[in-house]
Amino acid sequence: MKQPRIIGTALEMLGGQARPHACYGTYVGDIPDPNFRFNIRFVEHIRSFPVHRHEYSELTVVLGGRGIHLADAESYALEEGDVFIIDGSIGHGFQDPVGLKLCDIMFDPRQFLASCRELSKTVGFHALFGLPPPFGRPGSFRKKLHLVPEELAYVTSLLSTLKDEFSRRAEGWQTMIKSTFHILATYLARLYAHKQKAAGLRLIRMLNVVSYIQNHYREPLCVEELARLAHWSPSQFERNFKRLYNTTPVRFINQLRLREACELLKDPNRDITTIAFDLGFCSSSFFGVQFKRFMGQSPSQYRRTKLAGFETPMPLPTFAAGARLNSDATTPRGRAVNRALPQPFRKTARPPAPSGDPLAWMAPKPVPPEQEQAPDWGLR
Repeated sequence: MKQPRIIGTALEMLGGQARPHACYGTYVGDIPDPNFRFNIRFVEHIRSFPVHRHEYSELTVVLGGRGIHLADAESYALEEGDVFIIDGSIGHGFQDPVGLKLCDIMFDPRQFLASCRELSKTVGFHALFGLPPPFGRPGSFRKKLHLVPEELAYVTSLLSTLKDEFSRRAEGWQTMIKSTFHILATYLARLYAHKQKAAGLRLIRMLNVVSYIQNHYREPLCVEELARLAHWSPSQFERNFKRLYNTTPVRFINQLRLREACELLKDPNRDITTIAFDLGFCSSSFFGVQFKRFMGQSPSQYRRTKLAGFETPMPLPTFAAGARLNSDATTPRGRAVNRALPQPFRKTARPPAPSGDPLAWMAPKPVPPEQEQAPDWGLR
């Protein structure tokens, strides 16, 4: 059986102590249950984490500390309240972390997002959870947003629900996790759309077009049709598209088709010619040429590689036993997040959701102190 390869480690609070936790970047290593591919961890990075890719998607919320995030050929500073989403096509890592505390949600988008038909029609959803531009450039990574203290407090209350349900696994826990995750995704998508709309109209127009492309890329598409959706002339549309995505609209569409082809080719029972026509290619030979240009090998070679690939395991680095996490809860924002930390990581009651929020009923009731086993994050 293939051994998963360790790509790095971080500290996770377990049993009241910070212990090294390995990250594999694979479903088998990190979320092995094929029927419910979900995991949530609260970790601290005390050293740089190598740039890597993983099979699943990852939603990360920065709960404290600072560091440098490397993503899609870009680097930018992280601070408390930052949120970003990484899918398997994006390489990312961390540099120079200082008390960098994160909540990482690992999930299979096919299990957790495919059923969100209403949400999938929104601009914010496609900007955060959809496919990224196929060819990035510095400044092109946009699957991120920043939360103000009130927004962060509400998000951490949802993270608390997810962690509690995942740890306790009471009756109906999978339904609770999926429901709460959809609430979190909807809330973040709304925030993103609102913040981007305030920032400028051009990006919103282009995201509307990208949303349309991602819903219809299996169908015949032309530049003139897409330009009308953006209310630009074809030349303006191509110029703005190239400026934002560093590629042409036609190439972008082909890349979307080829990304799905990579997934479909993992099924040995699917015929390659059928895959080509199902994804909108005019012939299997043209599909083969485009696929080899994109992946560096033919579709049949890619299939054989995926079905027979092996990886070599790497040793797990060691950390000092019982390492304690630093406190950063002395600011108003830190105290707000501290009150909303998940039950295994807090000592105070969770704050209510923002007033008037129709989803406030989802926030679970505080657990009596005698029932809590709170590891020491240094938060008070």
